[in-house]
Amino acid sequence: MRIHVYLVLAWLLAPVAFVRPSFAQESTGSDSRGSSQSAPDGWDATKSALLAVKSETEGNAGRGAVVFSSATSACLSCHKVGSHGGDVGPDLSQIAVQRKLPEIIESLWLPQRIVEDDYKAVALLTVDGQTAQGYRVRETKDVFELRDTTSGETRQISQADIEAVREIGSLMPSGLMATMSDQDQYDLIAFLADLGHHRRLSKEAVDSLFAHAHAHHPESFEMPREPLDPQRWPSWRSEVNRDRVYDFYRKQVRHFRSVKPRPVLLSEFPGLDGGSYGHWGNQSEPVWADGRWNETDLGSLLSGVFRGEGVSVARGICVRLGEGEGSLSVCFDAETFGYPKVWSGGFVRFTEVRHGFMQGLNQDGPTVKVASELTHPIRSSDDSEGNRQYLGLYRYGDRVVFKYRIGATVYLDAPMQVDGKFRRVVTPLAEHPDRERLRGGPPQWPQEIVTRGTLGESSPYAVDTIALPTANPWKALIYCGGHDFLSDGSAIVCTMQGDVWRATGIDDDLDEVVWRRFASGLHQALGLVVHDDQVFVIGRDQLTKLHDLNGDGEADFYECFSSALKTSKSGHDFTCGLERDAEGRFYTVSGLQGVMRISADGGHAETLATGLRNSDGIGLTPDGLVTIPSSEGDWVPASMIAAIRSDGPVLNRLPGTSPDFRLEPFFGRPGNDLKQPPEVPMLYLPRGLDNSSGGQVFVDSERWGPLGGQLVHLSFGGGRAFLVLRDEFDGWIQGAAVPIAGEFASGVHRGRFNPVDGQLYVSGMAGWGTYTTDDGCFQRVRFTGNPAQLPVGFHVHRNGIRVDFSEPLDGDVVEDPSRHFAQAWNYRFSGAYGSPEYSHRQLGLRGHDVLTITSATVLDDRQSLFLEIPDLQLVNQLHLLVQTGPETDHDLFMTVNHMDQPFEDFPSYRSRDKVLLPHPMLADLRRPIAKKRNPHGKAIPEARPITISAARNLMFDQTILEVEAGEPIRLTFKNPDAVPHNWALLKEGKLQVVGQKCNELIADPDAAARNYIPETDDVLAYTDVVEPYSKHTIYFRTPQKPGRYPYLCTFPGHWMVMNGTLVVRPKQP
Repeated sequence: MRIHVYLVLAWLLAPVAFVRPSFAQESTGSDSRGSSQSAPDGWDATKSALLAVKSETEGNAGRGAVVFSSATSACLSCHKVGSHGGDVGPDLSQIAVQRKLPEIIESLWLPQRIVEDDYKAVALLTVDGQTAQGYRVRETKDVFELRDTTSGETRQISQADIEAVREIGSLMPSGLMATMSDQDQYDLIAFLADLGHHRRLSKEAVDSLFAHAHAHHPESFEMPREPLDPQRWPSWRSEVNRDRVYDFYRKQVRHFRSVKPRPVLLSEFPGLDGGSYGHWGNQSEPVWADGRWNETDLGSLLSGVFRGEGVSVARGICVRLGEGEGSLSVCFDAETFGYPKVWSGGFVRFTEVRHGFMQGLNQDGPTVKVASELTHPIRSSDDSEGNRQYLGLYRYGDRVVFKYRIGATVYLDAPMQVDGKFRRVVTPLAEHPDRERLRGGPPQWPQEIVTRGTLGESSPYAVDTIALPTANPWKALIYCGGHDFLSDGSAIVCTMQGDVWRATGIDDDLDEVVWRRFASGLHQALGLVVHDDQVFVIGRDQLTKLHDLNGDGEADFYECFSSALKTSKSGHDFTCGLERDAEGRFYTVSGLQGVMRISADGGHAETLATGLRNSDGIGLTPDGLVTIPSSEGDWVPASMIAAIRSDGPVLNRLPGTSPDFRLEPFFGRPGNDLKQPPEVPMLYLPRGLDNSSGGQVFVDSERWGPLGGQLVHLSFGGGRAFLVLRDEFDGWIQGAAVPIAGEFASGVHRGRFNPVDGQLYVSGMAGWGTYTTDDGCFQRVRFTGNPAQLPVGFHVHRNGIRVDFSEPLDGDVVEDPSRHFAQAWNYRFSGAYGSPEYSHRQLGLRGHDVLTITSATVLDDRQSLFLEIPDLQLVNQLHLLVQTGPETDHDLFMTVNHMDQPFEDFPSYRSRDKVLLPHPMLADLRRPIAKKRNPHGKAIPEARPITISAARNLMFDQTILEVEAGEPIRLTFKNPDAVPHNWALLKEGKLQVVGQKCNELIADPDAAARNYIPETDDVLAYTDVVEPYSKHTIYFRTPQKPGRYPYLCTFPGHWMVMNGTLVVRPKQP
């Protein structure tokens, strides 16, 4: 028999033992008729006695049962306990009654010392060279009967055919216990020492734990691609959805609900677009490439990360000073108050990468040399660090005038073009010649665009579409970044391209919605709040307050209300979502800093939480709960919603080995060098529901059906909405997502309730992976007034879950447990991009565990249902399908972080002894993470140094490198970007081949340990994955054969854009 040795079974970690142990399979032998084995070094009766004491005082029999029963340990495959287990080794059901504790301990460390004759294995060699291994059943002078340890079958072998017999003894290899952590040893001994006595762990608890321990093959089913309710998915036949798998989880549980008996393990989600196109499905960089922004009339102003000849500016504000062939443009630096670049010809251009959002504003035209006194920041006697403040800008027609403070003096700075040359007028405000123009100028955009909406037909929530003003004179793209409402019910909508629009005429019929541009030129506007009819917009550079000084319907002063947030030149550092609390403080999420709160006066910002990834939004409840989405990727195994109380205790904090001195919550990214466990999210969202998360909306309307006080979550990737229920107690919070409404026209990330009609309005955009059809959308989710039976609350107990509904329940339907279904799975917290869906019972096995619902009881209020689930554990994902009517099913996708005491108030309640497993995050943190050693770290004498860097995000700063054949190279790769990158050199012509392999390993949990390098001979040299703002150096010799050798970043998703060529020239004589 082949014995498998595995690393860490991480379910078993005591909270006080925050380590990464190893674990191996054990098997025990016993009694008198045995062979001798010498003791290992340091083994004596004293050590045995110490282990006995430790197992009694520190061991946990429940954790030991998990060690023993896990499929990855193989103990239960060899040994029977009760009615479960194999027959390879002795039956251990009564081992603690049959053997003394020192004998049990000794048999673990010295498996060959005492072996029962029935379990002494032998190996046979036949005369024709064949081998056989097993247990001797019977031996005569003519026949040798051998029981195969794998199949259990007995075979007879003629003695004449046997060449030799070798005694093996116990099949348990020696030294296995040395691979385990001390805590695992104590727990395993505690479990074995209880078998037969059951003082710590009842037979019932052991039986429950072992019941499904051998399910290794997940059950799949034939599934049509189309949605269950096509009316709710009007674009399911569109090109972007041509391969999309709809309603996977619901179809799965509906199918297996009627299967008797129900399987114990179901297949995981197959992947986006059916799993045949890689991690992101059929979408890729070419799909997201779009150069239409270059066709827009940008006017005279646009803010962004400016990239000019030899210059880059994080808080750049580009101004076009004139029109025509000889016009000049400048970039103003809002941090230094200088003009680091002046150029002629065009204005700015965008790359096509991801719709132009990633690589900033690029200088379009040749640099114009001007006198340094015109471009350098002005100086003042009281100009010191921290004593200068950018205050904003005024617009007067095409003119732009900047306002800032140095010391106590406020200056106006007006760039202009005079006689074809650049000039600026900078004076104190009271002396500036343009000061009279600061009350606002003539309208720049008097045009009104009228659109007509369409009304949805679904119920009880219909999705109405308000057409965007895409047919506008400026060819301005409308990728909606956020919205809010004025007191009269008109909407203010901001766009990723930096525009702000006002929409009036939003009534029940949407027959005539009138749009007008209110502002333009902001830096990637991705959040908006209206307070007392004042408009606040968050961009990457600042929080802007827009003022209409002359009442003409356009903003004239773009006040820098706050620049307290940091920014960078990286392409990924978006700042997303904007909320305001009752005290006037603003909340947003910075890709660079984390969850941020800006003071009511805008003067400073504080970090509330970190460790998130690409958070596209934020939510805020009146009682101070802040919710933050985080999209799947490295150290984020599935899209999720985190939750914090900004002025309260830390929620969802796991115990560590020492006091945790973190002042703010940390949600795990990066997680490769953790000293303490990270906080865990309120809710994970399966990939089949939401592969890229938007923000959350608090339901503050009493006219939106029975959902007042709830949260709504918006999906950018799926273009849909979910009701989010909350269960908070004992310092823990957990959530449940309930799909509502239908699909939206674009990825959605912002929501607001209109104060006039009380309905939910959502907005969103394209940009990268989303299963939607339009550039942007502005849509209404309208309550139709029809009866709405919906889950509105839940509470988790150790023995099941109470689900609360909005309407009374029919006991004849809901009290039949066979009408409901429960399945659970975990994700793996690692540096891989996302995670497969893993069995929570069997570490490393992919699939969904089916949980038995033993009873269903309607409670006294007639609107609550208790589902008894005895085997319920802490899990990353629990999917409940609850049937409340003959044709009415409800899906709830929960995360179970904490359990209340058993619920007792139902007729069939009985007390059960239960092993409660540690939190799945602790399991992953104890799993060994071994990083493969880079083979290119050894220095080569006289190697030529080459430095290459990540630049402008998803690009190298050099796309061509020239070397000689066979030349020794010392290559240093620097990563100033906000996301990890690496550098890998390939064989000629292998870019596409290796790139495809990168896509295939994207969700491989072990890929991070290999630095995301595919296992192929086509890779010649590579650096480690380099974290942001770090570097790594390698040594290698270039190929002997001249040619063009591609290099790339193999980090998931980057290779199609981030690549270059190493040109190898013949070696010079």
